[in-house]
Amino acid sequence: MVAICIANNKGGVGKTTTAVNLAAGLARLHQRVLLVDVDGQANATYALTGRVHPVPSLYDVLVGSRKIDTVIWQTNEENVWLVPGDGRLQNADVELAAKAGREWRLARALHGLDYDYIIIDTPPSLGVLTQNALAASHKVLVPISLTEFSLIGIDKLDATIEELREQLDLEDLEIAGVIATFFEDTTTARDTWDILEKKFEGQLLETRIPKNLDLEKAHREHESVLSFAPNSTSGVAYLQLAREVKRLVPARARPYNRRNSNA
Repeated sequence: MVAICIANNKGGVGKTTTAVNLAAGLARLHQRVLLVDVDGQANATYALTGRVHPVPSLYDVLVGSRKIDTVIWQTNEENVWLVPGDGRLQNADVELAAKAGREWRLARALHGLDYDYIIIDTPPSLGVLTQNALAASHKVLVPISLTEFSLIGIDKLDATIEELREQLDLEDLEIAGVIATFFEDTTTARDTWDILEKKFEGQLLETRIPKNLDLEKAHREHESVLSFAPNSTSGVAYLQLAREVKRLVPARARPYNRRNSNA
């Protein structure tokens, strides 16, 4: 099993859309996938189930004492399971701040689960919840929209990953790839792509996710775009992304056991 965090402290870059459709794409490549919704907006939960802020949820695991396997749901996508989020997670940073080992609560909760991939969707911040997601992950994927101001704040994410790597002794925690989203054939998009190629040399994934209304329509139907419109440009792109990620970050044939996850 390998855990991948989808992170960017800037909002509106397609984190949830990427988490949902990457999970669905990996499932179509015969992988068993657990999607963990760490965002208090719970958009990934709604996108795959139609449920709005369900209780119990991940909140009851991180802040309370509930076992994570009691809140795992089968989604509308075959071979994709979900740990749902709900609105209470928006207060979790404050509630977790004083708890000992607060950065490890998600990793400890996931310990021993047996899937091929865990995909973790994060909020647009670098608070305790995102730190939990990073500490629980082996690798990080960073969606960046090919629009103006898309690179603002990305250095803060880099610094947070470096800080957690040192503080929590996570030698393997690193950015595995940067994903270009909302691609259109415009001057701004092309210029931003050129900047990304230089800034993230060797880390920029080949797959570019096009701007496409089918992505939003799929969420409203509580499906991935691979189910809703598999032959659309975005459906083809996300399946291609799943293949690229599977090559880049291959699954491991053992249950989840993040180093130090029992600390």
